[in-house]
Amino acid sequence: MKRVFFLLIGILIMCVACQDDFVEPENAPINKSAKYEKTKTHHVKGWTQVIPDEAAGRFQCETFGPPFDMCAAGWMAGHLNIIGKIIQEESTYQKLYCELQLIAGEPVVYNEVSTELQLATGEKVNVLGFVSINTVTGAVSGHADFVGGTGRFDGITGTLQVVNGVVLPEGGLYWDTEGEITLMIKD
Repeated sequence: MKRVFFLLIGILIMCVACQDDFVEPENAPINKSAKYEKTKTHHVKGWTQVIPDEAAGRFQCETFGPPFDMCAAGWMAGHLNIIGKIIQEESTYQKLYCELQLIAGEPVVYNEVSTELQLATGEKVNVLGFVSINTVTGAVSGHADFVGGTGRFDGITGTLQVVNGVVLPEGGLYWDTEGEITLMIKD
């Protein structure tokens, strides 16, 4: 009887070992290739400048009072560690939405923009910006979300905060930038 028992256990072990298809848990990641994609998060610091293109037309903002409009497009310049130099002549923004709001008794213009940054390396990064401009004090606040890119920035995600933002005398914006980005590391 003992031999039969060990024989059955041996057959069971052989059957399990020779199976080609195993049942995967429901929450197991699905990999489409033999390579696993890894990510790495980086702390980013730098500066950003927004240069309006007055020839690009005007964008009508939502408002609580009389009509209000802003420049519809322009260029971006700057430098961010990890990302590098932003080429002003080839980096553009397009206004998606703006609204003149009254916050704590002061008019503030809230803006949403889509930005394509051309980097000195030849790669591109796509960003959605959410910026508020206090029209009384000239203070600028907000954040930017990375939504894609090319080359080593393919799959980039992350958020950068506007720090010490100001309206420049010629009408553009300037701010320091701090935040984190996550990059895909490809083997």
